[in-house]
Amino acid sequence: MNRYHAEVMGSGTPVIFLPAGGFTGEEGRSLAEVLCDDFEVHLLDLPGFGRSEGIKQAVTSEQLADWVNDYVVTHRLGPVHVIAHSLGGAIALAFATHYPEHVERLVLLDQGHKAFPRIPLREYGVFGLAVPLLSGLYRLLGNRIVRKIETKVISDEGTSPVTEEQVKAFCAQTGLSDRDEIRRALDAPAKLGQGGLNLLFGFYHLDVPQLIRSLQVSTLLIYGDFVGLDDKEARLTKSAMMDLQRHELPITYIRMTGGHFVHWNPAFPIEQVRQFLQVEKVSSLS
Repeated sequence: MNRYHAEVMGSGTPVIFLPAGGFTGEEGRSLAEVLCDDFEVHLLDLPGFGRSEGIKQAVTSEQLADWVNDYVVTHRLGPVHVIAHSLGGAIALAFATHYPEHVERLVLLDQGHKAFPRIPLREYGVFGLAVPLLSGLYRLLGNRIVRKIETKVISDEGTSPVTEEQVKAFCAQTGLSDRDEIRRALDAPAKLGQGGLNLLFGFYHLDVPQLIRSLQVSTLLIYGDFVGLDDKEARLTKSAMMDLQRHELPITYIRMTGGHFVHWNPAFPIEQVRQFLQVEKVSSLS
C-alpha cells in the first residue's frame, strides 16, 4: 500500500478532492469529469480508507493538515484548490487552517457549519450509541484499543458488488435520485485499513466549528438544508448557519434543498464552483 493513493484527471491548476468516510476518491469523479478541462484534479483516498496508508498514531488537526501538505509538497503542486466532502471536508479545514499559504480556494461540501454529534445515530445507526464509550476508551488506552478493534473489523476479503436494494436504500435515505455516479461510488467503497480508526477517532474529537471560524482562505460552503428530508436535521442546520453567519468569515454560502450529498444533487451549481476556482491572476504590467 502506498502512503497516498490518488487518481489524477485533467490538467491546469491542481485541485485536491477529499471524499467522505467510507468512500474512495471515486466519490468526486463526476466533479473531476466536469472540471478536468481547466484543472488537474487529484482524487485522493483518505488515510486508512481505501488504498492510502493509514496514520498509525492518535490524530490531531495538525497531523491531518500535515498529511495533505506532505502530498502537496511531495508532488510539487504549489498552492492548490481543495474540494472536500464530509470527513474529507474536516481534513481540508485542518489543512486550510494550518497551511493557509498553500490553499488558493476551498470548496466545502456540507461540512464545517455543524459540529459532529456526540451520539452519531444518523451517521452510524445504533452503533452510534457505542461511539462515546469507544472514544473514552481510546483516550485512555490509545492504540491498544485500536488494535483490538482492528482485529475484529479489518478483513482482506474483497467487497461484494452493490445490489439494487442497497442503491435504492441509499437514495431513499439521502433524498437522491438513482444516478450512475452514485452507483459507481457505492460499488467501490473504501475498505477500512490499518490506521483508519485513528482517523475516525481523530475526527470525532476535532473541533470543526473552531477550525471554520479560524479560516483565512476564500471558501465556498455548499450545504444541504434537509428541508422535507429530516425535520430535526433541518432545524439544526438552520440554527448552525445563523450562528456561523454572525462571524465575519471569507465564506460564500450556497444553500441546497436536500441532504448531505450535495454534489450528487441534480441542482448542484458546478459552473459556480468552476468560476469560484478560476482565480484571476493580476498582471505585473497592470
